[in-house]
Amino acid sequence: MELRSTTANDLQTILGWVKNNQEMVMWSGPTFTWPLEYAQLERYFHNPNRTYWSAIDTESQELVGHASLLIDNDADLMRVGFIIVNPEYRGRGVGREFVDAVVCDGFQASTLPVMKLGVYAHNTAALKLYESLGFSKTGVVFQTTVDEEQWDVLDMARPAVTG
Repeated sequence: MELRSTTANDLQTILGWVKNNQEMVMWSGPTFTWPLEYAQLERYFHNPNRTYWSAIDTESQELVGHASLLIDNDADLMRVGFIIVNPEYRGRGVGREFVDAVVCDGFQASTLPVMKLGVYAHNTAALKLYESLGFSKTGVVFQTTVDEEQWDVLDMARPAVTG
């Protein structure tokens, strides 16, 4: 797998990975509205405080993942988010390799000592992945209603590895 900057074409591919409102919210939180449209992704893609990564399978050259990193030095905040893996590649270790690479690149891009992320409490696969990569739950940051279901959003944090 290789990481590269996300392109406008990648956004169109990502749009095809999100099939319904619950999948959209699971990926992006309350950022977008259903039905998800390309114009919403374009607005997301133009935040100058974010770095956008795409993961490419080196054999097939297919897009297999996307994530972004928000670094706000004034607020002492580094937050990885919008992590999504191509549904055809889930369960194959792609997410682990991708998120690990994003975390490493994020810490190389910033001197901030902690990286944070948010995840829905019922997203057990993502929780296990993030915990295995050194993230710890720091608490429920808010609750939201999605299609008449109550979802808890957990905050997680990981310190930079020193030495």
